[in-house]
Amino acid sequence: MKKLWMYRVNALAVILAFCVMALAPAGGIRAAAVKGQLRIALICSGSVTDGGWNQEGKNAILAVKKKLHAHVSILEHISPVRAVDVMRSYAMRGYNLIIGHGYEFLIPATEVAAMGGKTRFAVSGADTTKPGVLTLNFDLAQPSYQLGILAAMLSKTGKIGFIGGEAIPSVVACYRGFAAGARSVNPKIKVAEAYTSWDQPALSKSQAQAFIQQGIDVIYQNVDAASRGVFEAVAQANQSHGAPVYVFGSNSDQNNNPTCSRYTPASAVIRLDRAFLRVARAVQQGTFKPGVATENLRNHVCIVVLNPRLVGSVITPAMQKAIARAGRELLSGKVHVKP
Repeated sequence: MKKLWMYRVNALAVILAFCVMALAPAGGIRAAAVKGQLRIALICSGSVTDGGWNQEGKNAILAVKKKLHAHVSILEHISPVRAVDVMRSYAMRGYNLIIGHGYEFLIPATEVAAMGGKTRFAVSGADTTKPGVLTLNFDLAQPSYQLGILAAMLSKTGKIGFIGGEAIPSVVACYRGFAAGARSVNPKIKVAEAYTSWDQPALSKSQAQAFIQQGIDVIYQNVDAASRGVFEAVAQANQSHGAPVYVFGSNSDQNNNPTCSRYTPASAVIRLDRAFLRVARAVQQGTFKPGVATENLRNHVCIVVLNPRLVGSVITPAMQKAIARAGRELLSGKVHVKP
């Protein structure tokens, strides 16, 4: 009986020891194995294979990992409700930097940052100042203005359209820049605007088809994973129409999409790798400061990327000059796109 009791005590001790190890912050264990290694967590609301915003975030943080030899953890399909617990968990495990990849993570990041500690927090795609959080404001309005110029020069009908995933400030700014650029070329051009979803290709395809039926022959989409539906609509339209229908990519370089790359002249691209690298280095060097960092054409983060296969044919030298001139005017302040 005594031996049995001693066995139970010893067994209980082993179990308790195991539990303590399991509950110990993983950051402490890994910090001992890789001393001084920068630890970064990226939290995404959607799929990191969406061909747009979330996938570009994953690619960017992996580029940072390679550049700085950092330890990186990526989570996808995290809702704002879950984000607080997820961020708190990363902070407790000793992560140096947590990036909430999207405006929806601003409030959760602010809440966890208020708890204190050494973890730094950044939110991409936001433009609001919050205590303890660095927000990265990606100004795609500027390259969208350049795309608007290209759209007006490409359009044969004088009708162009914009499809966004949601009418959040950063996406509406893309529409406004696009419309302003187009009207700088043709003041009478008609610019349609619609918002569908981020992850429902069928819904975005239906909207693109409706635009095309209205005579719209250039579409600028910012719908992430739902972009596949827009590309499909454009590809199908070009199988039956005499005059071509074109589409622009967004966030990532979508010029080489497998569906209709022949009809994708350009993309408004966010070089997230450059922005994330600056933030990570600031954390690493101890110079990180909360606030708003505006990322735009000036620091080469938000840019237009032309489809090289269409340069010289679909994209004429005159179009290239007009886009370059608009870039100079945006940088000099001669042209200003209202947010």
